[in-house]
Parts: sequence; structure tokens; C-alpha cells
Amino acid sequence: MGTKTEFYKLLNKAKYDEKALMLVIEKIMPLINSYSFNNNKMDEDLKSELIEYSISLIKTEDFAEKLANYKKN
Repeated sequence: MGTKTEFYKLLNKAKYDEKALMLVIEKIMPLINSYSFNNNKMDEDLKSELIEYSISLIKTEDFAEKLANYKKN
């Protein structure tokens, strides 16, 4: 990856910094919310699971690098 974006830097910092982690979650909440609907109704359990899964992904060692190098087919 050539240029490191501010979001990339924030993702790397979020692995160890709870404040940065909260900022990342805040940034991706619209995406989480959009996938939290079940039968046109907000499913709070699903939303909680998506947030929990997002946190576990963000805290993996190479997540930011994998995301930065991801290429759509």
C-alpha cells in the first residue's frame, strides 16, 4: 500500500487504544445498522453481534493491512 490514510492509521491504533476503537466503531455504525435489520425491523441482538464481531476483527494483528490491500474482483 502506498499512502496510509487517516482511517488506516486509526484502525492500527484501535488495536490497543479504546478511544480509537470507539471512533472506528462510530465510523462504521451506519454499515452495522444497515445490516441489523431482519424482516424490516431493527434486530438489536444482531446489531450487538455485529458490533462484537467488528471489534474482534479490528483487534486482529493484520486487519488494517488486509483491508488496505483488499482488491475487488
